Amino acid sequence: MSTVKNQQLIKIKDERMDIDHIDQCRLSFFIGEHDCQITIFDEQKQKLLLFENYLIESSPIDFLNKIHDQHELVPAGFWPTIHIHIRNNQFCLVPSFLFDEDSAYNYIKLNTDSNPDLDNYAIRQHKSLAATYVFGYPAAIQDWFFSKYKKASIHVFHEGSTFLNSIESKLLKVAKPALYLNCNSDTLMLAGFNGQKLMIYNQFKIGDIKQLPKLILMSIQQFSQEGQDTPIVLWAVQDKLKSLEPLLKKYFKNLSLGKRSTQFKMSHQFDEIELYEHVEIFGSFLTSNS
Repeated sequence: MSTVKNQQLIKIKDERMDIDHIDQCRLSFFIGEHDCQITIFDEQKQKLLLFENYLIESSPIDFLNKIHDQHELVPAGFWPTIHIHIRNNQFCLVPSFLFDEDSAYNYIKLNTDSNPDLDNYAIRQHKSLAATYVFGYPAAIQDWFFSKYKKASIHVFHEGSTFLNSIESKLLKVAKPALYLNCNSDTLMLAGFNGQKLMIYNQFKIGDIKQLPKLILMSIQQFSQEGQDTPIVLWAVQDKLKSLEPLLKKYFKNLSLGKRSTQFKMSHQFDEIELYEHVEIFGSFLTSNS
């Protein structure tokens, strides 16, 4: 029989976690096509209590049903807040002064296929970037959460928007071009800034990793005259970093590894997660519901 445990890549739980206090915690899901991370964050103590990483071997809905049936904490009915972070290619950044809320689907379909009969659309305002992040996601996923957690306040985000929020405090304070990269299991997120000003954002499915330097250089050339000398900050999951870091260092001499946010607490059990991993997940703990 297939079980959730067989799909689990990592599970880290604070040994002092008190399940009687989950009514002050946020339950979060980071859902991609092939993997999902689950976290529990104590919003009163500002402390990470649980981090789990799973492979999705079927559909996301089938996976969520298994998790709900078999997990010791996920089915609890007392979660006050649930955050859903979608990982897909249905997104578009629009300058805020041009944004029309009634045109969300039209923005998405300029970039990728989307079905308004099956997908929902949402926005996140990035006021400091003067941009509106528009994204689409399967309505079935939201419906599943609403059916299982009738008392919770449920909020949907897109991974790219969460990544931009996560690196905002790490941007150069001077007006100088820099590129910020985040590589998870199968996607590369790429954000080019001139100081605090966003110049380019995109994300790509990772195919042949040897093609990434060319893709990155083409992106840099859209906003920086420094070319291969442009500073690059890289976050990545460990198995991707092993091949990606030495490859990029051959072409980009100003490459450095990023670090996650330190504005919250976590116990020593979480030290096995490297500082350069999951920047968007750790950054999400500082994200409000709006």
